[in-house]
Amino acid sequence: MSDEDLTRLAIEELLAAVESRDLRKVECALHPDAVWQNVPHAPAAGRESVIQMLASIICWSDKVQWDVLSASVKGDTGWYERLDRFWIDGAEYAVPCNGVFRVDPTTRTVCALRDYLDLGEWRSSVAAVMTRLKNRLPAEVVTHHLEAVTDADPIAMAADYAYDASLQRGNERHEGWAAIVDYFDTVPARLAGRAIAFGSIEAVSADQARVGWHISGAGMAPVTGADIFTVSMGRITHQLTELPGSDF
Repeated sequence: MSDEDLTRLAIEELLAAVESRDLRKVECALHPDAVWQNVPHAPAAGRESVIQMLASIICWSDKVQWDVLSASVKGDTGWYERLDRFWIDGAEYAVPCNGVFRVDPTTRTVCALRDYLDLGEWRSSVAAVMTRLKNRLPAEVVTHHLEAVTDADPIAMAADYAYDASLQRGNERHEGWAAIVDYFDTVPARLAGRAIAFGSIEAVSADQARVGWHISGAGMAPVTGADIFTVSMGRITHQLTELPGSDF
């Protein structure tokens, strides 16, 4: 495989990871010292900073699709003209971008990206919907999360959580978005053959909501519990699961 082929593959893996909305895949596609700059603004330096920047938009999105309009690759560098498309709260938002990607040949991960776009126009187009999402009441955020649980979609389950959120379930504690979605990955298999029913969502305080749940299945002992969600800026920052008995 030629150097250009390896460069193209690494870039396409990053684009696919962004479209998946799975921040763990994004992490795998980025070099630890990755730098991402939306020119002429200051860059996000370091993989963690880049992921947090991307999380601020892709976790709000129900679907992400980055259409490559043209591409050219030479050595470790790729020039990609794109139309970045995001579906947020039922509507599509798109922004044209010209990206210059550089790939580390040793790790075959993207180590630098300069994206040329009209960031002011983009922010203006999404300002209203982002403001609405950030101002959601806890009950609305929890309702959206429970719909994802019902649909058995782990990425959608994690979409309403802050990047540095925590989930405490009995003696288990899952810190950060990646650890939380790792837990959610196990939920569909654990619920197989069982039915989950949620009670009404009750306000605990201005930033907290509580919902009870009941899990049942043929030949299985029922499991009950409740979750208390703390919400800030439209995202779940902490979840405490109350388990009067064993977990499911």
